[in-house]
Amino acid sequence: MSHSADPSMDREFLLAEQKKYFTFMNLAFLMTALTGIELVIIFLPFPGSILIFGSLVFLSLIKFIGVIFWFMHLIYDGKLLTLIFLFGMVLASGTSTALLFIFNSDRVDQTLPFYEEGIIAHEAGPGGH
Repeated sequence: MSHSADPSMDREFLLAEQKKYFTFMNLAFLMTALTGIELVIIFLPFPGSILIFGSLVFLSLIKFIGVIFWFMHLIYDGKLLTLIFLFGMVLASGTSTALLFIFNSDRVDQTLPFYEEGIIAHEAGPGGH
């Protein structure tokens, strides 16, 4: 390895930076293609299909991993920082999942006055009584 005073003149440094640049560009093109695939999947004529939902979640997960590891530069950070970040993500995911189960429509007391008023107003339509 050469030890020049200006790191921008170091050939190995420049080659490493060039490699990072092309990795970022390739990942950006891949994410663009994945987003295009997601848009096509959304308009497929299979409403409510578990296959469509599963493939959208899978494609989103791939894009999420790409963003956090390369675009947020997590891949270049230390292992401890990566673990701290992933712990926070697991905690946030667990909290979101718990909230989805807590506030599920099956758990809403439908005898409450404001809930019944919403149903009556919705059934009557705009301007109806």
